Amino acid sequence: MSERILILKSGKCAWARCLFCGYGSIHTEVGKEDLIRKFDKFFRNLDKTENLKVFGSGSFLDEKQVPKEVRRYFIEKCRQMGIKKVTIESRPEFITTEKLKEFDGIDLEIGIGLEVADDKILKRINKGFSLKDYERAVDIIHKCNKKVRTYLLVNLPFVRDIEKSLEDSVRYALKFSDSIVLINLLPHHNSKLFKMWLRGEWNFLSRDEFYKLVKKFAKNPKIEIDVETFKFIPKFPLELRENLSGVGEEFLTHRHFEVWQDYLQRWYCPPRKRDILLLLPCSHKKPYSKSKTHKKILRILKKFKNYRRIHQVMVSNAGLVPREFENLYPFNSYDWDEKRETHEIKKRYIEITAERIERYLSAHKKSYKRILCFLRYDSESYKALKIASQRLGFEFRNLLSKETYNRIKSRGRILQTEDALNDLYNGLKNEIA
Repeated sequence: MSERILILKSGKCAWARCLFCGYGSIHTEVGKEDLIRKFDKFFRNLDKTENLKVFGSGSFLDEKQVPKEVRRYFIEKCRQMGIKKVTIESRPEFITTEKLKEFDGIDLEIGIGLEVADDKILKRINKGFSLKDYERAVDIIHKCNKKVRTYLLVNLPFVRDIEKSLEDSVRYALKFSDSIVLINLLPHHNSKLFKMWLRGEWNFLSRDEFYKLVKKFAKNPKIEIDVETFKFIPKFPLELRENLSGVGEEFLTHRHFEVWQDYLQRWYCPPRKRDILLLLPCSHKKPYSKSKTHKKILRILKKFKNYRRIHQVMVSNAGLVPREFENLYPFNSYDWDEKRETHEIKKRYIEITAERIERYLSAHKKSYKRILCFLRYDSESYKALKIASQRLGFEFRNLLSKETYNRIKSRGRILQTEDALNDLYNGLKNEIA
């Protein structure tokens, strides 16, 4: 059966208070005529399909989001297009017999975000309805010969035993549902859960942790597994961003740096086909690519046709920073002055950075065929890399040769010199030519 998805932006969720949801805070004023135009455009570009899923931030059956006449217009369009099955989403309070009868002749499936079969947890996550409310809605749906699709969130906060809670919730939902989706809970950037994550009060499951937990349900034909419902990166709202300029422990282990490093170690996947890791220094200017040093480095890299094989990752007090994230907070918003480093801070920098490199490479060892760096031999970043390589037993190559370094180390801005950049070019020529 062919399937199409319609992402509908149609106003704010009527409840908008769930602890884990950031979509509820999204408010887009959309008039009736605008919605109808959106439907017309979607259906105009629609090839023959038998299955249509509609996703939005809230409830399709909430008439403040999708007015009655617009809903009926949508239903009639589905009939005209010969669509056999439609999946929509709604909170229980908007589900009525009258609304569902409008869909007669269409195989209608309604997704309800139950999240967990526990009234106490539902209250703590501020879901806004109870199991009885869910059961009432399910009863209406089935009496109208429609189907129930139940969403369950795996790894909610406040749950003491995640595995038992999941088993209880699946057992409960199977009694009422035609299909179930087990969703890996990830922190939406506009949600209260995101703030809990930053405070260290909750953490997401890695892909492996999630799949291990739901493995026992994977063969059930009524159950679907969804490891990532949206592209997850730690996207900080403006009001949560801080001034990260300074030198010291606080600016090595700041929570905003730590959650990013955890993300890079447990969730992030390096870009495919970039199988050569090149570790580079950070720079005072942000993003790094705007600095003189990085402009010169990038100029060298782009001389090679297959330079895209190289995955550029900066090493700094903020941790490891893949080039593709260099212009995101906090990586574009910190300032670490090397002149203010004490002996103790240098030692901590090396310890923490070595641990971060070790965890990153342990997580992504299958992604890289070779590990290179272009770092000063006297830098804390190079010393940390050396420690991590000894611990893990991997080999790496510094493209800045020791001979060149010894010859030019008394100069300022070593990595910007012609001699150092020649080493970079010649070293890459041997590695990727």
